[in-house]
Amino acid sequence: MIPSPLTASADRPTIFVAIASYRDPDLAATMSDLFTKADAPDRLRVGVCLQWVPEDDTDCAPWPDRPAQVRVLEVHARDSQGACWARSRTQELMAGEDYYFQIDSHMRFVPGWDSVLLAMLAAAPSPRAVLSTYPLSFEPPSTFSPPRYVRIHPKGFDTDGILLQRSTGAAIEDAPKALEPTCHLGAGLLFAAAAMVRDVPYDPYLYFQGEEISLAVRLWSHGWDLFTPNQAVAYHDYTPRPSRPRHWEDQKDWAVLRQRAAKRVRHMLGMEQYPASAEDPALRDIDRYGLGRVRSLASYEAASGIDFRVRLIDGKPGLLPDREPEQPTESQKRQKVFSAIWAGNGWRCEETRSGSGSTMAATATLRPRLRDALRFLNVQVLADAGCGDGNWIADLLPDLRLYLGFDIAPEAVSHLMQRFADQTAVFTRQADIVSTVLPRCDAILCRDVLTHLPVEAALAALRAFQRSGSRYLIATHHTTERNQWVTTGGWYPTDLCAAPFSLPEPTLLLPEGLTGSSKALGVWPLQELAPLKP
Repeated sequence: MIPSPLTASADRPTIFVAIASYRDPDLAATMSDLFTKADAPDRLRVGVCLQWVPEDDTDCAPWPDRPAQVRVLEVHARDSQGACWARSRTQELMAGEDYYFQIDSHMRFVPGWDSVLLAMLAAAPSPRAVLSTYPLSFEPPSTFSPPRYVRIHPKGFDTDGILLQRSTGAAIEDAPKALEPTCHLGAGLLFAAAAMVRDVPYDPYLYFQGEEISLAVRLWSHGWDLFTPNQAVAYHDYTPRPSRPRHWEDQKDWAVLRQRAAKRVRHMLGMEQYPASAEDPALRDIDRYGLGRVRSLASYEAASGIDFRVRLIDGKPGLLPDREPEQPTESQKRQKVFSAIWAGNGWRCEETRSGSGSTMAATATLRPRLRDALRFLNVQVLADAGCGDGNWIADLLPDLRLYLGFDIAPEAVSHLMQRFADQTAVFTRQADIVSTVLPRCDAILCRDVLTHLPVEAALAALRAFQRSGSRYLIATHHTTERNQWVTTGGWYPTDLCAAPFSLPEPTLLLPEGLTGSSKALGVWPLQELAPLKP
């Protein structure tokens, strides 16, 4: 029987804790520790999918205390269809809670874990943040590993084409002060606003392998941003225990379920395409549990360095299990993202790899307006910060004494050099505009670039523009009166007059003429702007 939901107070939001338990004698201890270690145990609502054999598994019963805060869905073990199916069933027990916390049934927690998670989520630079990592290890009854900062990395592809993951750790005191974006998650520790479940419900048709990478891509494509917790939260019992049978040890058809799930993941991630059929159990409800439309699969591949179709990680088959990856600089991370977008035509535009906004049709209104503005401002030397392949800018070159094209992707720079090889007034160079001070010129053009950067990187680029000593900044500007955080390579309509940029109204505004859009190029006298603070 499922108790009726309790009401949360305005200052005490509720947390739904989802536990899928398969014949696990540690379930009661996990639940006891969960409540005991919480700063506010009254705000917890625990949903358990209890997969067991009642007559044999009396030691696997849930913790009996606080029955009004615990909802149990009992399933005989023979009817269970695997871990993901069970996690999906736990989500059916939600009743309007504010937050969602997914854990395993053999875990322990740090004191005040609920306050720690809520504070970290509140500090995340995204309104749609998800906190996830692999929990630290413990051995029953009370041997806990030292606190560590745990990052998840891609490892390689198995024979079914499923991406495997690995983790590396650092001393917790070396954890970054700000939450670090990631492209990966651990299914045994997942915390977010409950709206995440409404947007991206758990896929019950998966089995076990492929659970984490498919959910990470689904969250990404629906506009949710993953972050690695920078404080210790929970511990997991990773030790093999004969008294805790696994689903695949009990079920005769587990291999069939596993192969169906692998086919489903390959289809979802573009590795192999199968015709959708109501008779194919591997593709059942694939639209409901598939990718979203906020961000593309290609953008996830660009951000993560994973090429699902050819099964490569950063252009290689994968990392060896004991190999520690070198930590790239922020500039190297940006280069990797935009080089991948270039190499894979990530914007999916046939005319130009710079994307549909750089086609001749999309710039038809803008080009004459910008030409007139450059003449009015007497711009003879123009720096193009994020030049791409120069598809539309060629029309403006005859009016310039010198065009300087800068792009972080070396492939784009090489293409531009070949394209304008016969023009002596064109100079191109690879540069990260976030960290490089460009040469002094009459104007810096930065079209459709800051929109693809996190706000802190965009701010750094604007400061670098100021340090160049150039006369004008000409940059993409939307009148949305707000800005949002995105990962590198994402997109949002940047309003340079809104916080945190807070530039004054532009001296000139050149609307791009797009129906229903406020997109324009704004012009600011760079040296008249107040210095932008870090």
